[in-house]
Amino acid sequence: MKRFIHLLFSILFLFRSGSVVRAEVIDKMVAVVEGHIITASDMRQEREILMRLGEKQPDDDKMLVQQLIDNYLIDAQIADFPGVDVTDADVDAELQKSVTQEGQPSEAVREAVRRRIRMRKYFELRFGQFIHPSDEDVQKYYSNVFVPAAKERGLSPIPPLTEVSDLIRNNVVQEGLNHEVTIWLEALRRRSNIEAFQ
Repeated sequence: MKRFIHLLFSILFLFRSGSVVRAEVIDKMVAVVEGHIITASDMRQEREILMRLGEKQPDDDKMLVQQLIDNYLIDAQIADFPGVDVTDADVDAELQKSVTQEGQPSEAVREAVRRRIRMRKYFELRFGQFIHPSDEDVQKYYSNVFVPAAKERGLSPIPPLTEVSDLIRNNVVQEGLNHEVTIWLEALRRRSNIEAFQ
């Protein structure tokens, strides 16, 4: 009983002296995806990674949170898909192309690059094998996209289709792949349990 009274006086003293310990928010939860928490510090880290890789920053925090949500959803799908391996050599080669030479990239940057390569491989395996542009598709892209863009940039002379057909075929494949990924990702978001607090 004597001990309890001593503890009670100690608590009262803390309240009266104004030195009560207050809870401090260390990190802020910005979203929950299938039970996985995304925090404000995850957003800061992603911005630092994008800057280090020289990639475009999302226009606002809401877009960045959506990007982190999408990354988590895609990673979860890749985990169930065999044959999407990324070696350290793959990461090193990608870093040679993309990272400004400001010392060694952090482990977070290396992991972000590994994730991007894994996603690219996954999309190519899952969707790319079904995208085969016809000669007509290539001709349309050349006439409707390539030539107008070349004229706008003042390119003269404009290369004939025979010189740029491989480049154009790759662009058509990439656009088709982007389209398929966008549709798939929208469906994935709809069937996932996502709460964003931004």
